[in-house]
Amino acid sequence: MDTIEQFKSFEIPLEHDQDPRIDRVHIGLVQLSTDHSLEMDWAKLYGNQATAFSSRVYYSSEMTPKALDAIAKGIVDASDLIANGLPMDVMAFGCTSASIIIGEERIGELLNTNREGLPTTNPWSAAKAAFKYLNARRIAVFSPYPTEVNFPLYQQLNDAGYDVVTLGSLGIKNDTEITKISKQSMLDALEKILPDSGAEVVFMSCTNLRVLDHIQEIEDRFGIPVVCSNSAMFWHAMHLAGKKAKCPGYGALLNQ
Repeated sequence: MDTIEQFKSFEIPLEHDQDPRIDRVHIGLVQLSTDHSLEMDWAKLYGNQATAFSSRVYYSSEMTPKALDAIAKGIVDASDLIANGLPMDVMAFGCTSASIIIGEERIGELLNTNREGLPTTNPWSAAKAAFKYLNARRIAVFSPYPTEVNFPLYQQLNDAGYDVVTLGSLGIKNDTEITKISKQSMLDALEKILPDSGAEVVFMSCTNLRVLDHIQEIEDRFGIPVVCSNSAMFWHAMHLAGKKAKCPGYGALLNQ
């Protein structure tokens, strides 16, 4: 066969039916180019209840308000690249500190620019929703960030009506270093800030922080619910989709 016309006489036309979309929550996720932890954490939580379709936005890795605010420039294009033609149930943006600096409302608008009408979440909005769900007003904060990022975090929690009873900071200035924080360092830090604090929940901030696997151990050791950025955002995304996250072994928030 030397021509396409000859090939057409050889080719056998077939018919097909189409199945509906797979029956699980579809989350469109925009994460940072520097994030090493979020995908691995969420992969442990999905089961058959959800899946995420993600793209990434450039981030310089500098933990400064200016660098975090610059992330906003890439969110619309990144969200537009997510699984074209596949309907999402929720759109999510995976950076706690950038959500604080850029602003939750603006993050939602950017995610919805090309995904109009979908509910949106981010770790900062999700964490506050989780505090409300857990009926916690007195918050202990474990932060890997420098002071310039911790101060707006503290201010926004206060403005939302929460009492930050203690805040411990590692002062790390590069996002890719956060993922290297050891379990023992986290436990030592919590041992320093939690006793006698009167906290009703501890927030362990940053999607790059590898704490998800240790949440249950921390809760058992200190007798306090633990909310981390990745657990909160998955829980909140499921909630916005009208579902309950069911992830036994990952703390009170996800063990419903």
